Amino acid sequence: MKRAAVAVLLAAALHSAAAGVDPEVDLRKAELEAASARAAVLQPAPTSNDAARARSALNSTLQRLGNQRSFVGDDHGAMAAFDELTLSRATGGASADAEDLARLASAREEDAIGAIVREAGKHRVVILNEAHHVPLHRAFAMRLARELRRIGYSWLACETFEETPFRKGYLALSDGYYSREPAFGNFLRDAKADEWQLVQYEPFDLPSGGTMAEQTAQRERGEARNLVARIFSRHPDAKVFIYVGYGHVREKPGVDDGSGPAMMAAQLRQMTGLDPLTIDQTTMMAHTDRAAEHPLYAAALRQPHETPFVLRTPDGGYAVFGSYRSAVDMQVVHPRYGVDADSGRAAWLRTLSGFHAAEAPAAMRNAEAPSYVYAYPQGQPENAVPVDVVRLTPGLPAPKLMLPDGQFRFTIQQ
Repeated sequence: MKRAAVAVLLAAALHSAAAGVDPEVDLRKAELEAASARAAVLQPAPTSNDAARARSALNSTLQRLGNQRSFVGDDHGAMAAFDELTLSRATGGASADAEDLARLASAREEDAIGAIVREAGKHRVVILNEAHHVPLHRAFAMRLARELRRIGYSWLACETFEETPFRKGYLALSDGYYSREPAFGNFLRDAKADEWQLVQYEPFDLPSGGTMAEQTAQRERGEARNLVARIFSRHPDAKVFIYVGYGHVREKPGVDDGSGPAMMAAQLRQMTGLDPLTIDQTTMMAHTDRAAEHPLYAAALRQPHETPFVLRTPDGGYAVFGSYRSAVDMQVVHPRYGVDADSGRAAWLRTLSGFHAAEAPAAMRNAEAPSYVYAYPQGQPENAVPVDVVRLTPGLPAPKLMLPDGQFRFTIQQ
């Protein structure tokens, strides 16, 4: 499980505009579709159904835009798109009451990685969620996976996998939709180097039709069944890290509660009899628009932090706020990472990922039009997941690439 410490080698080659381009990404098209959808929402709608359809179309285009921005290294723009989506919804946002304020005041801060690893030693299953448009969540997962591996966890199951990854000898764009994002790719390459057993569990054979509730129930049961079939039934003593999106981490409602859909974590608990350690990291984090933040987030940052933390309660448990209260065991609070002055990039790329700043090749920095520079592991083909992507804009300071130790090749796309 040892990593070879290799000095960063900036070996560059100028490729055609098509080289290294992700076929899922057409950012110009996504931006135009979002602009068109915004305009449609502002137009008077003949009926309430027409207005609802226009709003739904805007939500879909903003989700697509946010994801595509994340795929090309624009984590700020990705968050902005989803914040716009969140704040455009008619329903009210999260709220905090006097009890929440009292719970926050009585809790003490503790390093998130250390606390989770300590608790993970009492379990055989750890389930951590992410927001699919937030790359820093993958950097946190990477850090956590390293520590879980040290205490005997060896199976890593990720919702995003469309097939077992690395079957081609490298992490390919086709291995998963969200894993094409650079931070996710770095997480998975790091896990592969640490000899994790990687497992695909998303069910792709579900029947079509039925209500939304029926489709949700089928998917959650299918995910849990696949995990049982592919890991737990074959390896009864397995210690498993499961990385999911959003609400799949919920242990409540339970399968027989009758109070709502039982999500994957609840289904897995019922099928295996194992009590998973469940962790939310999607609630307490910074947003581009502070109106989209949880109302207790700013208060939770009572001390300056560079790294994530959890809130320990006087009874030895952990404070969880928002919609995940009583549904998960722990909740990570991410600090406001800000921008790293040296690289011009998000500071979490240094503090969480532990990466180094490196200039893009000089020939690429002189591009006359806005361009994207892609960094790939040396020797990997054009359909590999990039290590990093930066946007270069003529007349503006060039942000630096943030890279792990290793050797890399570069391509540029205008």
